[in-house]
Amino acid sequence: MSFKFALQKVLEVKDFEKTDAERAYTESVEEFEGVATQLYELLKKKEEIVEETEKKLLRGLAISSIQLNEQNVSFLQTEINKLQLSTQKARQNMNEKEKYLLFKTVDLKKYEKMKKIKQAQYLENEKREELKFLDEVSIQQFVRR
Repeated sequence: MSFKFALQKVLEVKDFEKTDAERAYTESVEEFEGVATQLYELLKKKEEIVEETEKKLLRGLAISSIQLNEQNVSFLQTEINKLQLSTQKARQNMNEKEKYLLFKTVDLKKYEKMKKIKQAQYLENEKREELKFLDEVSIQQFVRR
């Protein structure tokens, strides 16, 4: 008779939940990276425009160009503010998914440990039964002499 873990179905469900949590965490990391990259690009673009404007101001620049640059910087700042909020939400979502994944991993480990313990007990019991059987055979052989 082979070893059968009574909670095998529960273990399989826990494993599925952990795999699902890993997938959700990976998606949240990708979402965070995408939003953070967009934010980085906008910040870089704003910095380049500000530096370019400062260089042009030293050489002399028309007021209409200054106004246009200020409008561009203002628009970029508005977009940056929106993306910062999105980045914070994505980071928070990613952290929540990570906590959930950690919880599911610990939960799965508990069931795996229970299975190992039960399997070790089963093997020990099998060994004990085998030794008991061998003792009985030895006693019977001794009695027959």
